[in-house]
Amino acid sequence: MLRLAIRFITFASLGGALVVAIVGTITSWGAWEGVSTTLALLAAISGIPADRWAATAEQRRQTVAALCRELDKNREVLADPRFLPDRQGESLIYPRLMLGAVDTTFISGVFSGPRDAELLRALLDWRNSAEDVNRRLDITELRLCIVEEIDRHDLAALQQMTLLPGGPFAYARDCLEQLDKTLERDVGVPSWKRWGLLA
Repeated sequence: MLRLAIRFITFASLGGALVVAIVGTITSWGAWEGVSTTLALLAAISGIPADRWAATAEQRRQTVAALCRELDKNREVLADPRFLPDRQGESLIYPRLMLGAVDTTFISGVFSGPRDAELLRALLDWRNSAEDVNRRLDITELRLCIVEEIDRHDLAALQQMTLLPGGPFAYARDCLEQLDKTLERDVGVPSWKRWGLLA
């Protein structure tokens, strides 16, 4: 919406400059030349930087929305019943944490300003903890798939990984919550209200 308004003002200024220049040429009235030049300069000086600023703001909004959606999905993955202690050994394939929006955020450079240092730190902590959980799940699945009979010690290791207070799952949950709080401060509204503003 902001970009549309900026473009409208820019094109209106350029159109006004064109009309004033044509009228000034037809009537041979020299006073119109200054007005025409002023309108054209106003459009050129304000339009390009303002449009870039609006594009950056829009890209930032879309990035935050994608991150929020991905964080909600990852919250569901961390709460998946396949990780509960009484369900260990039933499934050999476990869901993975998604990192596409986080990786895209790093690549895009949307959060590159000094005010985004805390958000970048929280994103990096979350990404590292999610990668650690995914890697551990890969190794666990591989071990469970290549053995003929599932050993209770292997299941106990998976159970410890998912339940220990200081384990990788708990650390990933903590990083996820910290990232969510940081995003909440950045966006300015709680996560349960974000979708109406970001959709």
